[in-house]
Amino acid sequence: MWQEGLAGLRAYPGAMGHTALMLSALATSAVPGFQAVSTQTLSSAEKDVALVHDVNQVPWLVELPTSASAEAAHAETLRAVRALSEGLRSRLSFRVPRLAGTTEVGQHTLSVCEYLPGQAPSAHKVTPILAASIGTALAQIHSLPTSSVQDFDRPAESAIDSLRECAGIVDRAAATGLIPQALLRRWETACEDSSLWQFEPTVIHGLMQLGHLLVENENVVAVDQWRDFRVGDPARDLAWLTTPAASEFHMAVVTSYRSARTSADRWVMQRARFYAELDVAKWLLHGMDSHNETITEDATAMLSALHDRVSGDMDQALTQPISQAKHPLEN
Repeated sequence: MWQEGLAGLRAYPGAMGHTALMLSALATSAVPGFQAVSTQTLSSAEKDVALVHDVNQVPWLVELPTSASAEAAHAETLRAVRALSEGLRSRLSFRVPRLAGTTEVGQHTLSVCEYLPGQAPSAHKVTPILAASIGTALAQIHSLPTSSVQDFDRPAESAIDSLRECAGIVDRAAATGLIPQALLRRWETACEDSSLWQFEPTVIHGLMQLGHLLVENENVVAVDQWRDFRVGDPARDLAWLTTPAASEFHMAVVTSYRSARTSADRWVMQRARFYAELDVAKWLLHGMDSHNETITEDATAMLSALHDRVSGDMDQALTQPISQAKHPLEN
């Protein structure tokens, strides 16, 4: 009778939303022997989700995409989570998603992952102690062995790849004619500064932001959203620290990060700022490509504000004037 019920659920993919009880039942196919004792619905527009506690009171997240786009993103997330091997986990002081099993439900993939502890902090609640924990967590990610990630065929981006991508965005943005000239020259100079791009790629989270750090008692206890987990420029994981929202605590995070990862290159924060600024350019390009005037106007206003914020402020510089640059032979 139980198996007939499961078969019935599979027979109606997309015809109705799956309740938390349905998802917990389907989880038994993904994880043999799984026994749920309580469920809670956490569904969103494109995904049916349930928080399920098993007989040992261990919480699990059961997820089932309900659209093609959500399925594609979910599949990429699962590939990334599988690359978070036990060897990598043992090097981290915080928890990351662990996949228990999957099963096919119609055209979509249901997954069962451990539910991560902690809560995402708000910017105004980041204390010096938490900032130090964030810096240490970022350093731990960037210190993971790249070979272990590449064994799982995760994408790998070299320094040259990073430069080419940035230059391409700058060129496309310049062609719109909507970038303030001083800002455009700032970006072009960053692309032309070879010293800025002398770095060793590391393992990176790829989508790092404050909301993906889960916290308890002023410590990072888990990190979520690993869909873009790969080898690349560590500055990408630090870009969010250069935005105004992080201004009150970014120096404490960076100090902790550099203390925990002494091999970090000299210009990592300049590149981080560059990536954050190019996010605004990408928003503009998205608005124009989709012919969305609201997005285009919003991005234009953001570019104007960015220009005003960084203009003439050496603390916001992406590159160093030749007159102030360190001599190549100087210790």
